[in-house]
Amino acid sequence: MLVQDSESQAFLQRMAYEESVRTRRIQGVRTVLVVLSAAGMVFDVESLRQKISSAYPEAAVFFRTTLGAPMGPISPDRVDLLIDLTGPGQRQGIFYARKLRKMAKVAVGRNAGLFRKAIYNHVFDERQQAKSLPAEKLARERVVQRAVLELVGIAFVQAGDSAPDRGKIVPLDLPPLSSAK
Repeated sequence: MLVQDSESQAFLQRMAYEESVRTRRIQGVRTVLVVLSAAGMVFDVESLRQKISSAYPEAAVFFRTTLGAPMGPISPDRVDLLIDLTGPGQRQGIFYARKLRKMAKVAVGRNAGLFRKAIYNHVFDERQQAKSLPAEKLARERVVQRAVLELVGIAFVQAGDSAPDRGKIVPLDLPPLSSAK
């Protein structure tokens, strides 16, 4: 049996997580519409565009606010993938989710309104997992928005974490210096 140090184990777990998320990608996506959350922007628009473009390289990405106002270029009337990050209690028209669903081939979002669980293809229900989610609003949004993006194969793997300080451990593993006379 191969014994691995904790750092190698952590990197292998990250790679396994990313591979499991990649299997959820949807084929043939050329246009993506993202409806941003009104509770908080955890990811800025350009980093979100970059993550979506890396998952779906041939796709054009469009953004809208929770109320339906475009952010940047106006999206086409038909899109391949809808990612709705609108959460519970955020202002949105009663039938806006149905309108969004009609314009998308595949719809993914949060269980935030009357019809989403029934009409969206994939829904992250944060009410069922309320105990495991952070209480602080922005931390909660970060966890939930990442979970919604994972439903369509967009992984957020932090690769730039700093490794623990091994300055006191490494010298203990070195052989002692020999004195030359």
